[in-house]
Formats: sequence, structure tokens, C-alpha cells
Amino acid sequence: MAARELVKFFQQVKETADVSNELAKRMLAAGNFNKLAQMREQAFHADATAQLARAQHVATAERERLTRLLGLHGEQLEFRLPERLPDLPQQATKPRDAEQAAMEKRLDVQMAGRSAEATARSLGLTRATRLVNVLEAGYRNKSETGAPRASGYEVELELPLFDFGSTREARAEATYLRAPDRAAEVAVNARSEVREAYSAYRTAYDLAKHYRDEVVPLRKRISEENLLRYNGMLISVFELLSDARDQVAGVTGYVQALRDFWVADTNLQAALTGRSPGASSVSPPAAAAGTAPAAGH
Repeated sequence: MAARELVKFFQQVKETADVSNELAKRMLAAGNFNKLAQMREQAFHADATAQLARAQHVATAERERLTRLLGLHGEQLEFRLPERLPDLPQQATKPRDAEQAAMEKRLDVQMAGRSAEATARSLGLTRATRLVNVLEAGYRNKSETGAPRASGYEVELELPLFDFGSTREARAEATYLRAPDRAAEVAVNARSEVREAYSAYRTAYDLAKHYRDEVVPLRKRISEENLLRYNGMLISVFELLSDARDQVAGVTGYVQALRDFWVADTNLQAALTGRSPGASSVSPPAAAAGTAPAAGH
């Protein structure tokens, strides 16, 4: 949608460039314009033509990328999208207990817990003696469930520990205790990704808000002031058109900032509830209690 909005904008820029270029040619032929100024108008026309061509290709490429992601073909290729991006929210959101929410809802974190449970079942472990928060340092020696929690740990991901009483179960213990390590890795990465995603979200929001509330209104006021000066015959038509060119960066910057915000918003929601592309994979559980530990990787 952002790419398509930019196409519409660059079409307007191209139409303005067509007018200014043609006017400059006629005034040069009539002897009322110098060659250098005419070439500047011609150069702007050439740049506007190139920008429009690039924008049209980007819009086509983005639509085809979406088509591939959705797996569409045939008549499905005629799908329609909204005409424009949603407006920027009035306020940025701040997820409450975001890191703990990720521990409870993220698919990769849940998979790590299920993998530990499957490993315990495959090893024949049934008598859990305690629960430990895998995010706490030295988790193997932490107190049992019900004991006061160690200070400084507000985010938790608990897994059971079992009674490994006999020497015969030493291999099972070594095999199972890898599961909390894997779960801790996934949980640490998940928490880090949530913090990074929120930083990207907040930065994108602030930047888009800056364009919306400062840059675009300022460019509009400048344009209105120049129009008044043109109507008072204080500036020429070319100076008026030159101001229109200066608005290109402000408008395109806002559209791109708005696009970046909605992408960042989506990535934040995915970091809180889904499995992000950077999440660590969870190794499959051991097939049986007697299976030898896997080699290092």
C-alpha cells in the first residue's frame, strides 16, 4: 500500500515536471528565459520521470511478493487492497509485562517446554521433585516450589526437575538437564527480541509522528506562503514550482515512515506471541532412555 501511495504521488510530481519543462522550453524559444534555467527544469523533468518508473516497479514487485507469500494464483491474483495505509495512532502502545507475556504465549518458548516434557517421558522420568525458573543463574540448585523467590527475577519460565537417585539414572539426568539449558536459550532470545522489537516500534512511531506533526505541516505552510507571494507577483511560477519539488522529500518520508511503523507494529506482535525469525530452534527429545547423548554441534 505504501508503494502504491508513492506511485500516485510521483505521478503528480511528474505532471508538475511536464508543465514546468514545457513552459521553460516555450519561454526559452520566446527569448524570455535563459538556457541554464531551462536546463534545470529539463533535469528535474528527467529525474521525475525516472522516479516514477522506479516507484511503479517497486509497487509491482511488492504486490508480487505479497502474492507469493499468500500463495495466490489464477483469479485470486485480482485481490484488492485498501487504498491507503491506516493513519498513525494518536499514542504509541506500551505492552504490559511484555517479557513475561512472551514466556507465556510465544510458540517457540512453549515448544521448548513441550520438548522438555517429551524428553522426560522418553527417559521414563515421572517423579518431579521441584520446579525451577530456567532464567535464574545456577538453576539446578534453586529452592523448591513454594519457597521465597530469589530477588531480581520478575520473569519466569519454570520446568520440573526429577529425582535422579541412582547411578543407573546418571545418563538420564545428563540427557534431561540439557532441556532446561535449551529452554533458557530460547527464553533469553525471546526476551531480547521483545525488547528489540519494542525499540524498533517506538522509534518508528516517533519518526512517523515527527513527519506527521512537524515536517508535513511545515512544508504545507511554506507552500501556502509561496502561493500568496505568487498571487502578489512577488515570485515567478518557476519559484512556485520549485517549492513543490521541495515537498517531495517530506511527503515520501512520511509515507515511508508510516509504512515502517506498521511493519514494526506487526513485528512487535509477532515477537510477543509468535516465533520470530531469530528464535533458536529446539532440538527433538531423545528417542529412548538408553540413547546416547548427541555429539556436540
